[in-house]
Formats: sequence, structure tokens, C-alpha cells
Amino acid sequence: MNKSIRRAILLPFVISSLLIGSLAGASSPVYAQSSVVTKTTAAPDILLNGSPLAWASSEPFVYQGTTYVPLREAAEQLGAEVKWNKNKRATEMLIHGNIIDHLPETRYFTINGYTQLQAPAASLLQNGATMVPLRTLAAALSAKVTSSSNPIRHINLLPDSSTIIMDAANRADEYLIRQQFSGIALVADHGQVLLRKGYGLNGPDKLITPDDQTRIASLTKAFTAAAVMKLAEDGKLQLDDTLESYIPGFPQGDEITLHMLLSHTSGLASNFPRTAGLTLEQTIEAIKGKPLAFTPGADFKYSNSGYMLLGRIVELVSGKSYDDFIQSHFIVPLHMTESGIADQHTQVIKGYVSKADQWTLAGTYYTQPGSGGLYSTVDDLLKWDAALNTTDLLNQDSLDKLFTPYSYKNYGYGWMIDQTADNKIVFHNGSGTGYSTGISREVGGGITIILLGNHGGVDTLTMMRDIRQLITG
Repeated sequence: MNKSIRRAILLPFVISSLLIGSLAGASSPVYAQSSVVTKTTAAPDILLNGSPLAWASSEPFVYQGTTYVPLREAAEQLGAEVKWNKNKRATEMLIHGNIIDHLPETRYFTINGYTQLQAPAASLLQNGATMVPLRTLAAALSAKVTSSSNPIRHINLLPDSSTIIMDAANRADEYLIRQQFSGIALVADHGQVLLRKGYGLNGPDKLITPDDQTRIASLTKAFTAAAVMKLAEDGKLQLDDTLESYIPGFPQGDEITLHMLLSHTSGLASNFPRTAGLTLEQTIEAIKGKPLAFTPGADFKYSNSGYMLLGRIVELVSGKSYDDFIQSHFIVPLHMTESGIADQHTQVIKGYVSKADQWTLAGTYYTQPGSGGLYSTVDDLLKWDAALNTTDLLNQDSLDKLFTPYSYKNYGYGWMIDQTADNKIVFHNGSGTGYSTGISREVGGGITIILLGNHGGVDTLTMMRDIRQLITG
């Protein structure tokens, strides 16, 4: 073999061996020889908020189709505090209350010890610097990445401007991390946001952000109850109307009133069939075939079936679809632009269920109008919360009825009620295939807590109580 060719092949390996030897006694990680990149392509121009970045340690490059940047420099530019943790033998980044670890020569970024983000390739060594895939690092730090049209001429980084953690909410944030909460949380005091943050994964390579849309499950019931009250205000129905007068054929349907459906005192079955392709009419017929749990009005039993029937009654009385009625009377007037009825194509965060002590992607979410089915964001639900402290949507008499308990379970219409010595707290939780949600608010204004989780089976009621205690002391 020609000696010059032979030297060209061996030189990179000699250099890498010298680098590894020089690092062996330091506090930095030792990289295997295979992690040293010998052939790279120059990266596109990388900008921060539209301004070109200068790199002191090592220039970004493209290797096997992935753009790499120096970990420490890029993370610091995006606002993180970066240090080497010798006990973990990992680079540690601190930002927005999160601790993000990256173990050299792996594809993974671990957030707060329980969320693992996966990069398309492992980190590499270049001129003594740890080089990591740009887009995964940005995702781990909740930064946004935009690029020019193909072929890519430049990549622009936008540091996270969506996360809010005020000093008053630090303990609430720490609590949610300890609980390994996954989803979106918002805490506000009289409308001022104290905490607005995403936690956990939205798929294997994407973190949840505070801006994301998600299913709200049974928080939908508050909208259904408000719709019924709006129709009552307009004189189109009365709360003592019977189920029989709208949907005939139910056992003791002539004794079940709209008030009973709203307050879960009708005795109707808790749940209805949730099967792909099952029509609304077929679902209603299936509910008719189930016996009542008790004489109408005699007890309390939470009933998804009852609220699904209320959703159907809203359609029958208004002449509009449930979606159209909610949109025209609540969502559009409140400028809740990120809310509506979800279908299988709506871009919401992915739900997870626990199987064999692991969180796995949930199956398809099936529901019917009225009981569940709405999607929203924490920002839109904060608008909803604010509107319920005014008479812009409903008159005071209707609001009072929503927030009055009608059974020993302290359930009103679409809300549970906790009357304290100082104020009235109304709240509700929700659950669906892969989702656990909750909202807790003070009537008239105060502390509002919104949890939109994407792990099924999580106790959001306890979480909201604990967070309220942490915020108020």
C-alpha cells in the first residue's frame, strides 16, 4: 500500500488515541475510539433568535445526516446551567426547574430522572468536545427549531419562552416532578400565571410543551352543564323536564329529570359502550337496556351515560350539533382558539397507559358528545375559568345552580363543590384512555389549578389539593 495513503488512514486513529489518553485522568468522560468523527460535512448556519452563533470549542457539523453541536456551548446559549456530574458520569443541565442528564456515547437525555428522550444517534467526540444531535438537545431544553426551505440554508434556535415558574410556584413544580407527573400544568392567582409547564413525553422523541393541545376528558361535563343552563335561560327547556320528553323509552324515564341527569342522581348506568363504529343511536339503545341503580332522585351515582344523554338533548333542543353549540356559545366568544371536539385526526398529545409497570401508548379514545370528547389547552381553560367569574356567558342564577351541591357527594352541575370557611372551591377530574385531567378553581376568583395529564389512572384530585396547599400555605 502507498505509504502516504496508509498514513492518511492511520492518522485519525492516532489522534483519537492521544485524545483519549489525555482525558483519562480528568473529570470529563472517557470516550471509546469509535466515537471520534473523522469525516464530516459542514453544518448549515445556526442562529439564535435570528443572530448567527459563534462557536469556541468545536464547529457544528453534519454526520450521517444528523446535525451535531457542542453540548455545553449550545445548552448554555439556550439558557441552561451546565456542569459535569462525576457521580452520574454525565453532563448535567439545569433549566426551568428540570435536571437533564446526558450520558456520553448514548442517544438518551433523561429529564428529572423519569423521562427519557431518545436522539436519532449517539453523541460523538470532536476536538475534545461532546457533540450531540441539535434537534434532540433543543427538544430536551424545550427550545424551538426552525429551518429555511430545502435545501436547508440555516437553522434558527428559539429558547423556551413558554415555560413560566414564578417563585410562588417553585414548590408546586418540585411536587409535580416528585410525583413524576406527565402532561401540562398551569397554576394562576386571580388570572396571573404562576406556573405554566410541560412535563413528560409526547412520543419517544418529543417532550410535552405548555402550548400543546390535549383531551380534557370529563372536564367536558362542565361545558355540557353550561349548555343546558344556557338553553334554560333562553326558555327552550326546563330543569324539571323529563328524559322521556326528549328521548323516550328509558326505564322510569318519565321520573328522571334534567336536574337529575346534571347532578348524577338519575340512577342511570355509569358507563356506556365505547366501540369503534357504534352510532349515537346504538349507544343510547344500549344504555336503555341497563337497569337503574336506584329510584330516580334517591341517591348519587356518577354517570357518564347521563351526561352523554344531556349532550344529545342539547342537540335536539338547539337544532345544532353538540360541537356547533359549544363552539358558538362558549368557545368562539371566549376566543378559545385551541379548543373543540376531538376526533381521531386531532393533533393532541399522545396518551399512555400502564402495562407491566411501564407506560405504553394507549389505544384509541372513544366517547360520545356530552360526557367527554373536548380537547383544549391550559391557556384556553384559564379563559373558561375567568369567564365563570362573570355573567358574560351565563346569568348569576345559572352560575349559582352550577355551583350548588345537590347530594351528599357535594356534586352540583358538572362541578364538585368544597365550601371552606373563606371561599367556595369547585373542581372536577377526568379520565379517559391514556389521559388524567383536573381543574380546581375558587368561585369569584383566586387560585386556579389545571392539570392535563397524559398518563391514565393518575389521581389528579389529590394532586390539585396538594398543589393548592403548597401555593396557599
